[in-house]
Amino acid sequence: MVIYPIPVEVTQARIQLVVDQTAKAPPNTINQDLQAVWHAKAAAVEAALESAPAEDAPHVDVKV
Repeated sequence: MVIYPIPVEVTQARIQLVVDQTAKAPPNTINQDLQAVWHAKAAAVEAALESAPAEDAPHVDVKV
């Protein structure tokens, strides 16, 4: 399991979501905030995977 620090973009998106929920924003705004959180998380995971060192190829002996 890869553990990485939470990027600023994810934190900002979460804060915006909480602010809009507290202000009882329209559902469309809440949905956009949720999508922003999901996209920020996905981008963070992708960046973490790209920067992670590549594992050696497993040695598999397949006999048919």
